[in-house]
Amino acid sequence: MLKKMAESDYIQSLRHKKQNKETEIGQIQLEIARLNIEIERKKEEIKAAKQKKEILSKKIEVSANNKAIDNEATLLIQTIQRFLLRFKDEKKKSLEKKLKDKLISFLHKKDLVHNVVVDIQGNGEDVDINLFDANGRKIDKGILSMGERQMFASALLGALVEETGLDFPVFIDSPMQKFDVNHSQNILTKFYPNVSKQV
Repeated sequence: MLKKMAESDYIQSLRHKKQNKETEIGQIQLEIARLNIEIERKKEEIKAAKQKKEILSKKIEVSANNKAIDNEATLLIQTIQRFLLRFKDEKKKSLEKKLKDKLISFLHKKDLVHNVVVDIQGNGEDVDINLFDANGRKIDKGILSMGERQMFASALLGALVEETGLDFPVFIDSPMQKFDVNHSQNILTKFYPNVSKQV
């Protein structure tokens, strides 16, 4: 009987150990399941982070491309601005030369105007034309005779027409009214035939 009791205690003990192990196994399986869920969650986080990284990489790439385009556009604008400044300066000098040549040709006082300077302010909205004598002194256009003023206006019109290359009708009211004989001859032979096809 003792032997049976000893066996029964032993079996009881084994059963108890088995039950403890099964409980431990159950807890371990629960922990494994929890860890698997955590692993899946982390995988999703990694996947989302990779997608975010790709989006950011594309944005950085687009930003770098935009910066390159912006840099190229800035260089192009600067080149165009330099070209426009040179072009305006060349046109200004060309207009000065044409106006001076026409004044010398039209005026009977050949030494009256020695130099012409076109002064352009801002974006070309304010233009002043200055005449200079042989000594480099600025000529006050107010002291010019009425005929000389008319010759100046005619020379300016002729220079502008020639410089622009535009052919447009020209209307002149009382064309010979303010001219003396010499100016009349010059205006008839040198200005009217060349200023426009329609005068």
